[in-house]
Amino acid sequence: MKSSDTIPPARTPTEWQLEQLRHGHLDLIDRHGQRHSNVDVVRAFPISVPAGPIAIVAADGTELAWIDSLALLDAPLQSLLLKELAVREFLPVIKRIETVSDSEPTEWLVSTDRGLRRFTVAHTDDILRLPDSSAVITDSFGVRYLIPSVDVLDARSRRLFETSL
Repeated sequence: MKSSDTIPPARTPTEWQLEQLRHGHLDLIDRHGQRHSNVDVVRAFPISVPAGPIAIVAADGTELAWIDSLALLDAPLQSLLLKELAVREFLPVIKRIETVSDSEPTEWLVSTDRGLRRFTVAHTDDILRLPDSSAVITDSFGVRYLIPSVDVLDARSRRLFETSL
């Protein structure tokens, strides 16, 4: 095989296997027996379709495996991938909005499931309201914050959220 040839990503877990090493990193062994060290597990559509598809990618970003849905996997592999995704994804859940400044960029003070957080939102484009009433706010460092349902926020938090759009 020439170095310019590419191997298409393995589609099913029968074509590859994952090994979790003692230090917590994952290695993927592909259908040719080649070991790919320190692979990442990435959701293709983390907001709109969190249960899949999922990609397993090499350190250089090459896609090694594609999983259409976590539900198609056996329980141990599904559990391993969910655990890996949880470590990778830092998504604090906003419970209450304390303050939002009037100027742009806006300074937010929020109460989350991980405590009180202060962050800056550069533009209103960094606030994404989704059709299911949830919202995702991305701060100036790229950290995303989730509001599971704007409708269930207290009245003051809803007002602050709506005026920030």
